[in-house]
Amino acid sequence: MMYKLALFTFITALLLHSTGVSAQDTIPKQKYHQNKPLEYQLGYTHAVKTGNTLYISGTTGTGTMAEQLQYIMEDIQGTLQRYNASLKNVVKETVYTTNIDSFMAAQRIHRAYYQGDYPASTWVEVKRLYLPQFLVEIEVVAVLPPEQ
Repeated sequence: MMYKLALFTFITALLLHSTGVSAQDTIPKQKYHQNKPLEYQLGYTHAVKTGNTLYISGTTGTGTMAEQLQYIMEDIQGTLQRYNASLKNVVKETVYTTNIDSFMAAQRIHRAYYQGDYPASTWVEVKRLYLPQFLVEIEVVAVLPPEQ
């Protein structure tokens, strides 16, 4: 019996290798697109779910820092809701901003969305974001509730 299992494992690995498919390619991923043509053009996916973890790409907006923060948090919240989740499911957040002082001044908006249940966070000032009018970009990782 052990011999058959070893042989099966070897043949499976050989077939995957000969077809150019790696074990990494077999990770089940569920993708959510907000604007599929644009995402394909730029080479990213808005959100990817694997297992019970959801990765939401950097989200941006336009306007003042406060307006961008409000738009971004609403957008992230909307994506989470598609997966029966909320900002309480966010465990990691990364903020990229072109002006950390401006971000800190408008941070009350950002904090209000988390209602005191803050994720692990990293805030980084960068020279620029994808478009010059983007002042802030936020990406998050959320752990989703078990599927019903």
